[in-house]
Amino acid sequence: MFAGMAAAIALTAGAVAQGFGSAPADYERLVIDYFGERLVERNSARYQFLGEPYQMFADADDYEGLPCWAVDGRVKSRMPNGGCGSYVPYTVLILDGESIALEVKVLIMVRA
Repeated sequence: MFAGMAAAIALTAGAVAQGFGSAPADYERLVIDYFGERLVERNSARYQFLGEPYQMFADADDYEGLPCWAVDGRVKSRMPNGGCGSYVPYTVLILDGESIALEVKVLIMVRA
């Protein structure tokens, strides 16, 4: 009985790990491109990355428990009035090599 349960848990863990895919090697470019489409002064933006991408399950739009990669950091950009803003913290989600969201409800965080 316990052997069967252990095998089921192992298979489930393997399926979950496969859902994440490989860690995005070009995560900095993905994040900068994502912000570049949303900032008024794209070329003046400054970024700070606060570590490597990590795995997390998130709720985004109509999806619950979405396995994706998350990148934490901060961005600073020129304001529409010409002044320079302060650094703003963010978490960008990456799924299948694309940045998909900035704000999500975190369900479970898995550190590799």
